[in-house]
Amino acid sequence: MKAAVIVAPHEVEIREVERPSPGPGEALLQIEAAGVCGSDLHAYEGTQPFFRYPQIGGHEVVGTVVGLVPHEEPLDPIPGRVQPHPPAVGERVVLDPSMPCGGCYPCRTGRYNCCERMRVLGVHAPGAFAEFMVAPLECLQGVSAGLSADAAVMIEPLSIGVESTTRARVTEADSVLIIGAGTIGLCVLQVCRSRGARVAVSDLSPGRLELARELGATAALSPAEGDMREALADVLGASGPSVVIEAVGRAATVLQALDLVAASGRVVMIGLCTEEICIPGALMVRKELDFLGSRLHGGTIPVAATLVEGGQARPERLVTHHMSLEETEEAFRLMIDEPDTTLKVILTP
Repeated sequence: MKAAVIVAPHEVEIREVERPSPGPGEALLQIEAAGVCGSDLHAYEGTQPFFRYPQIGGHEVVGTVVGLVPHEEPLDPIPGRVQPHPPAVGERVVLDPSMPCGGCYPCRTGRYNCCERMRVLGVHAPGAFAEFMVAPLECLQGVSAGLSADAAVMIEPLSIGVESTTRARVTEADSVLIIGAGTIGLCVLQVCRSRGARVAVSDLSPGRLELARELGATAALSPAEGDMREALADVLGASGPSVVIEAVGRAATVLQALDLVAASGRVVMIGLCTEEICIPGALMVRKELDFLGSRLHGGTIPVAATLVEGGQARPERLVTHHMSLEETEEAFRLMIDEPDTTLKVILTP
């Protein structure tokens, strides 16, 4: 079969490789389409610390089950992980790419997305940048035949938005500021709007801010164009947003989130920040803030699928490019060279 293999940083090869065979408890998927994620880009750039070269990347995927091997013995359920119905040959599915161990403290206590020995398809094991891939049966979520490929692929990134808004306990009573209008930030926006919250989005890109408005943002603000506190007061009230979700991953924007959130509010950090952050302790105490991290998706793939299938979220609006599997490296270069106009690239084998 044909596969796009990331063989080393800044090096992708289109190879003919052996089609994988499913083992016990696994399914063989024929890939319909796969999205290129920021973590795939980090693997290409050499900044993804868990990626094993050479590897077939890709974990945002829709495909069809063309073969499966049942489990030899029933698996013990992992708390918090929704157990989907067993897939059938011919069923159209999307993927929860997480492969938790099931035995560590987070797995035992319903937080398997924080597994101490987490493995991820497309990172630790071959992924979806190919014509076929193998996945554990418990990773599969069925979707309708009529759902567009773009919408199906985007269920996985939308589920990250569901996780972060769940961590933030967002309800219709909240006003929310999302810092960062990339793919994940705009997925968070759609989930917040589905919960009835008022949402402001902050970003430097005019194009992304315009898309945020089209997706239902109450306000789309550029920090380069004026005082953010005054702008937020005009649209969300003088106290400031009750929730701030940081989707950039920079120390400066994390500190901005802590500064702008209302007293007694919640700040959720979803951007993966590798910088050291000096947090003002007096501010945390004076405002009595909840400061939380959010990682991956803790059983939220089914919730995201329901939002998309029901039309409450339209993450396919974030797809900006369609390319062939042979153009995988060009897709990475496009994401690097034209980030303002490249949100989500979809690859088809």
